Amino acid sequence: MDNKITELEEKFSHLDHSVEELNDVIFRQTQKIDKLEAMIKHLSTQLEQLNDEQKGDTQVIDDRPPHY
Repeated sequence: MDNKITELEEKFSHLDHSVEELNDVIFRQTQKIDKLEAMIKHLSTQLEQLNDEQKGDTQVIDDRPPHY
């Protein structure tokens, strides 16, 4: 009986460690996603500003070429 309890404790400890590692991975991925979203927002704002600045001279065209 004591052997089975020891086995269960070992399995539980291993699973607990695995859950902690997965939680850390998710946390780091969430941080990276947040940074990437901020970068995309910043780049989008810059692109809009450049497009607005060029409207007087030549407008940036986002259309596909005719061969598509």
